[in-house]
Amino acid sequence: MVEQGEEALRGLGFRQFRVRHHGQIVRIEITREELPRALDPDMTEKFTRIFKALGFTYVTLDLEGFRSGSMNALLPLDQVRRRE
Repeated sequence: MVEQGEEALRGLGFRQFRVRHHGQIVRIEITREELPRALDPDMTEKFTRIFKALGFTYVTLDLEGFRSGSMNALLPLDQVRRRE
């Protein structure tokens, strides 16, 4: 799924990016220089169509952009838990 998603992003003309697989969620990281183009409503519609066809339920665009090692960054447990 990741490889197919990355190939699709290459086909759309993006140069530096990563597709991150988080179960039903895909997190797309695109270099900050290319984020304005990625945020265009027509482009976000293409992302949604492509990644849902690959089997993801939720399609997200990481607003921090592409960065190495982001798969190793985790939220602290107290931020993940639901507060009642």
